[in-house]
Amino acid sequence: MGERERTEARILDAVGAVLSGKGYGYLGVNEVARQAGVDKVLIYRYFGGMPQLLNAFFSGRKYWPSTEEILQTGGEGGADPATRAYAILRGYLRELKKSDAARQILRGEIAGREDVSTWTADERYRQGMELLGLLRDHSGDAEGVTEMAALLTAGFTFLLLRRDVSRRYLGLDLSKEETWERLEKTIHLLVELFYEKRKAPPGEGRG
Repeated sequence: MGERERTEARILDAVGAVLSGKGYGYLGVNEVARQAGVDKVLIYRYFGGMPQLLNAFFSGRKYWPSTEEILQTGGEGGADPATRAYAILRGYLRELKKSDAARQILRGEIAGREDVSTWTADERYRQGMELLGLLRDHSGDAEGVTEMAALLTAGFTFLLLRRDVSRRYLGLDLSKEETWERLEKTIHLLVELFYEKRKAPPGEGRG
């Protein structure tokens, strides 16, 4: 690897460091150059500017947990649809909880940062549909599975983003691991209830 390649790698590493450590509010040429220990002129010379640098970062660097990591973290779900669904949701929650960069991506998208969503939304949509497909494959009749997954993932994603700016929500201390253990148990209960409801004979559980 030549000197230019090493410098480019340092700059790209610096993008990830700023993103994870400080967030999108600090993600600019000056801060990235400071983090990388280079003159900001090199960012323009090697990448053309900040939009092109973000393009290079999101195209080639890890900023979001892979589907394989989510499934591995979630653990073996087995053949039972409820158990399998909970394992996938648990894996997604745990991976998102430990990834500062992933949460900053979400925060940037919510804030309307087009320089974020342009490079991340399509890929995350693809992964979301892939995970949803796994849920449906193990659910037989897929009625309501999308809605259940959307509500639960939206709920714990909000709590994770809330945790980054405030410890408490409705009396829950989001800074404590025991709180997240209880939340995982509640997700498990809600998933089990969802599938029990779907299995109930007409007139006994539905409608």
